[in-house]
Amino acid sequence: MNLLANVDLPLFWQAWISMLTLGSLAFCTLLLVGLRSRSTSPDDDLQGDGPGDEHRIDGTPQPDRPLPLVWSLLFLLTLLVSMGQIVMSLSG
Repeated sequence: MNLLANVDLPLFWQAWISMLTLGSLAFCTLLLVGLRSRSTSPDDDLQGDGPGDEHRIDGTPQPDRPLPLVWSLLFLLTLLVSMGQIVMSLSG
């Protein structure tokens, strides 16, 4: 269902919406890739006191766990579907 099927948007707004959509998809992809590479990095021991496996929030120790693989795969599937939607909307 396309709510703007019969509306002709000016070129500026078409470009603006396209840039925001593609920019946010690229940012989310880079964020996901960055988090996945950070969680598997062997260089966690920068101070020589062992791997950094926890951090503190308000004095409470919290374990550092990588993003679950299922979440990553669902996110990538969402990105692929959104790219397919963009291609389909541009083609007709």
